[in-house]
Amino acid sequence: MKQRPESSRRALLVTGALLSILPLSIPRQLPAQGPGIFDFFAARKDSPKDPLFAGLSLTGFSGVWGFRASGALNFNNGDNSSSNNQPYRYRCDRYQCYYYGGSNYSYDDYGLPIGVGGWTVDADLILAPLRTLPMAKSLLLGFSPYAFIGIGGIGINPSNAPDTSRATWSYGVGVHHDLLGWLGLSAEARSRRSLHSDSVIAIGSSRNWEFRAGLSISFGASHHEDAVATTATGVIMPVEAPELDRFETAESAARLTARVLDRAEGLVETPYTSGGTNPNMGFDAAGFVQYVFAEDGVTLPRTAHAIAELGETISTRIGTLRPGDLLFFGNDGINIDHVAIYAGHDRIIHSTASGGGVRYDVLGEGARGEWFTDHIVTARRIVAEGKARPQVRRDDSRSEGELDPPDQAPRSTRSRDEQ
Repeated sequence: MKQRPESSRRALLVTGALLSILPLSIPRQLPAQGPGIFDFFAARKDSPKDPLFAGLSLTGFSGVWGFRASGALNFNNGDNSSSNNQPYRYRCDRYQCYYYGGSNYSYDDYGLPIGVGGWTVDADLILAPLRTLPMAKSLLLGFSPYAFIGIGGIGINPSNAPDTSRATWSYGVGVHHDLLGWLGLSAEARSRRSLHSDSVIAIGSSRNWEFRAGLSISFGASHHEDAVATTATGVIMPVEAPELDRFETAESAARLTARVLDRAEGLVETPYTSGGTNPNMGFDAAGFVQYVFAEDGVTLPRTAHAIAELGETISTRIGTLRPGDLLFFGNDGINIDHVAIYAGHDRIIHSTASGGGVRYDVLGEGARGEWFTDHIVTARRIVAEGKARPQVRRDDSRSEGELDPPDQAPRSTRSRDEQ
């Protein structure tokens, strides 16, 4: 019985082993800001004569940085030698199924007509600068560009030619689009070079680039896990996480939202005070939000980055926000250190250091509004029908009791009477 070429068997075994350990390259728990991505893709160079690869990849993100491990295979008819140059066929009659046609080809000699004509594996470091800027992505109609660089390998076993395998390094660019939130599409171009090549980075012609299209599934952003606490010894211990109030109907949630916004409206012009939690001493951003919700029995944490772990993550795109939703901002556009209540019609109400206290601002209007639009990190829905469980960030770098820094938005040039 004729055996499958040794090079193809070796490529299949190596690639299968690499694909089987891909899940180990992804952290067991990904941060809420950076879910993982499971990707099915097809890749090929510009020429139709080049092999078509089909594969999968797993990606984990932390902020704008990500790590991806991927592998792909090219399948052929199972015979890479020159002895079989004629087409073959597969036919079934009432007694059996068998192959016919082709030179010296038979079912007994070859078995199933599937072989490995090539393989690729890659480990890539990804930079996606707009992942944590939902507003910027919305301006690009949901597209998020990224760049990557990585190392890997490729092996091609063409007909009538010797097998070739080599280690490679590569770089490229791509774009991802969240089609249905958890379901997305991606497209990218990769330039692959031999690891021992002395050539410098060059764009080259389209024939030197490998093009890839994929269907992705996002995961890892669970919002219903138990909270944790860190003891003085640094050991993470599970703690009981109290549930937020349940709102039995949408109507009851709407009534609570109206009360919160009315209460917030009555506190306009209350001065900003770092660490302030009541009208007598003034408010900081988190203290203001905590106060207006606490009057209706909704207990929130003391800092903006802790409040951002509650409720349900929602899109910051136009038309998806509802009055009462919370918007979170970062002075660096990534790390949360400010929170505001969405009041409808692109307005937010918050206690802002740059604005002198509790006031309204309009997203996208003037220098202040543009600053807040550009520095949105995420949005959460605390008041909604159903329930939500709070979470505490496991990777929070701030020490216990450390307050949020003041926002760095441009200071208002209008008097309070003009606001």
